[in-house]
Amino acid sequence: MVIKQIFNNNVVLVRDDIEGKEFILTGSGIGFQKKKGMQVDIEKIEKKFISSDDSIMNRIVSLASEIDPEIFEMTNSIVNRIEDFLGENLYEYIYPALADHIAFALKRNKEGIVVRNTILYQIKRVYSKEFEAGMIAVNYIKDRLGIDLGQDEAAFIAVHIVNSYYQGKSEKYQQDIKVLKILKDVLNIIRYYYKINYRESDLDYERLVTHVRFFAKRLLAGDHREDNSRELFEVVKIKYDKAYGCVEKIEEYVSKNYGHYLSDDEKLYLTMHIERVSNKFKIHDSGVVTEEGKT
Repeated sequence: MVIKQIFNNNVVLVRDDIEGKEFILTGSGIGFQKKKGMQVDIEKIEKKFISSDDSIMNRIVSLASEIDPEIFEMTNSIVNRIEDFLGENLYEYIYPALADHIAFALKRNKEGIVVRNTILYQIKRVYSKEFEAGMIAVNYIKDRLGIDLGQDEAAFIAVHIVNSYYQGKSEKYQQDIKVLKILKDVLNIIRYYYKINYRESDLDYERLVTHVRFFAKRLLAGDHREDNSRELFEVVKIKYDKAYGCVEKIEEYVSKNYGHYLSDDEKLYLTMHIERVSNKFKIHDSGVVTEEGKT
């Protein structure tokens, strides 16, 4: 393969006369001390992008002139590690998207700018495997550069991984994003209603997240629970009246944003889950929220 253009030490454009195609190649030092017209060192090729995929090719070419060449080398290593961990190949979109994200994250870190991921805990619960993959990336960067980008960035990277899954399947991806939004909004309604902070390792919190996640999927699919527990529901809403009041706030949110009302069965299960979680916490006179029974 003959080099047609060198973007930086780690990114080159080549032509394969046998296949009659042009490719963008990335690899550590693949363009180092090379010139146009020279043969590429095959053993240095880490990733190959078909230049007919204009959106990916143009993004890589643009980034090659904007960000540190080392970022491409790091991104290749990170994606290889993530693919090994997940046991599958990610769509090529992940390379320019992740390279761009890492470059910007490192720039923000250098400038002392901290960006919190507002759906960190939801991502950790809903996409736990992808979050672990994000931590692989964060730990690799920490080992290599001595910079700890933290769990917030791991969650952002997890979203890029999920996005990579669904390139070409945008409807499925958009559905997952909607589920995450409902999960975040419902958990916030509960948190503000009780003025508590969640303990993410708590088993009852995990149960609540799981229930709300599947509730969101049913809501978006138009699949509503039938009312088969009317008598029990009447007992529960009186016994746990505060939790039921919170459920009414959730129903207002669902009605306003999605045009649906909750069945008695759905309200029953939500009330019980919310009661369990809220009972784990209380607010002392100092205003400090602690787990019930602990000071």
